[in-house]
Amino acid sequence: MTINRICMDGFTGALLAVESFSDGRAVLHGPGGCRNYHTFLVSQCYPRRDPSDFKKYAMPYFFSQPRIPCTYIDEDNYINGSEKKLEECIPVICSVDDNFDVFICSPGAALIGDNITDAIERAGYKEKAMAIEESLISQPFPDSYDHTVKSIIEWKSPSKKKTVPKSVNILGMPISSIDWEDSIDELSSILREMGITVLSSPGAGCSSEELERSTAAEYNVCVCPEYCERTAELYERVYGIPTIFSDMGAPVGFDAVEHWVKNIGKVMGADTSKAEALIKKAKTRAYKRINRAAYARRTKCSRFTIMADGSIVYPLTKWLYEYLCMLPVSISVDPGEDERTVSSLIGFLEERGLKDAWGSDPAQNADYMFTDGQTAETQMMIGTCRKGVSIALPDLSRANFIPRPVFGLNGAAYILDEIFSGL
Repeated sequence: MTINRICMDGFTGALLAVESFSDGRAVLHGPGGCRNYHTFLVSQCYPRRDPSDFKKYAMPYFFSQPRIPCTYIDEDNYINGSEKKLEECIPVICSVDDNFDVFICSPGAALIGDNITDAIERAGYKEKAMAIEESLISQPFPDSYDHTVKSIIEWKSPSKKKTVPKSVNILGMPISSIDWEDSIDELSSILREMGITVLSSPGAGCSSEELERSTAAEYNVCVCPEYCERTAELYERVYGIPTIFSDMGAPVGFDAVEHWVKNIGKVMGADTSKAEALIKKAKTRAYKRINRAAYARRTKCSRFTIMADGSIVYPLTKWLYEYLCMLPVSISVDPGEDERTVSSLIGFLEERGLKDAWGSDPAQNADYMFTDGQTAETQMMIGTCRKGVSIALPDLSRANFIPRPVFGLNGAAYILDEIFSGL
């Protein structure tokens, strides 16, 4: 038996990247069937619903759903082009509110060859709307997400501001990460303890106003490199703002969070003592709870499987092995991986005689499976694992009323809570 897990593709990545901006709106140029799932998904990743939305957006192309309006092209448009439909819909969509609009072609619509950029200019909305003309469905989800964020920044073209000392932008936080808003809040709080101010987080709840302010940052700090390599290159090339990457990958687990903090402190010359005290306090709290758990020793030699972004897989694998003495049976990374992080992951497995776990069948029996919530829940139900742990969306298994992020100290606490509740 194998797990036929389908990762989100570049088309979905582009739509989510646009919708990750608090005042951004993705417009799907394509048939209505392509809209339904993505409208639901983006609402799950970044809820922005208002009670007045149903009435406000009760109009063509929206049909009372404010997220991802659609041009609803049909078979006639595929044959004769959709220029007329674009001329009709652009004024309606672009004038409904103050959000900026980014037109994304569905895979089929991209083959028609309509020049959406010219249609936007003719309609007089070039300052409010843009189009990404190429089809991104064949691109990995992280690559497309990064490309789209970078394209929006290039289009917005914020002017260079006077550098604010000890200030940063957070890059590489996708809204497909569970409770990403809580992650942004906590990482920002940790940085404040180091005397560092966060100006913006492009690709994760950033507004146009914050994006304009982002060019005053002294540095960018990276969470997941897969989601920000192109964006980081743009900031350095155009604005002279370098990005701080961690060779431990994303800040997942206590050790990776501590490395993330110390690395930023070293580069920026910041005092990390208060942040390290927070990490020590979180470690002590976790130790006390593990120590009093009735079946704490059962984690030792528990078998685990991970399927996720490489920058998450590496620190999580390392932490589970070294901190809880758990053993990997299947380790695989999603398409669009960061090569440096994956190289470190493979080296870690080889050094410990665990190379057989790399790329092995994830359907083999394991105690724990760490992956997107949908797959984790499904595999737990059919018995592939004893406990499925959600570390990414989509996840329909529950609504989180208390924070359950993956990154930071709260992320480490969430992962431990899931592990020990599965004993």
